[in-house]
Amino acid sequence: MSLDFTLTKFRSLCCAVAQHYPTLTLSEYFQGKDLPTRFAMMRHDIDRKPKNALFTARVEAE
Repeated sequence: MSLDFTLTKFRSLCCAVAQHYPTLTLSEYFQGKDLPTRFAMMRHDIDRKPKNALFTARVEAE
């Protein structure tokens, strides 16, 4: 099994998750107000390719 850590695959993952779960920011989660009963939390590391951080943030903002 090969692992695909491309931004294209990350965009597909974000879209698939967004179709089934509401989107929360970390700030909204920690405030704890009106949390949905089900949601997904995603985290990622960008330290291996810091130049991709802006592109990753743009995908997440979409």
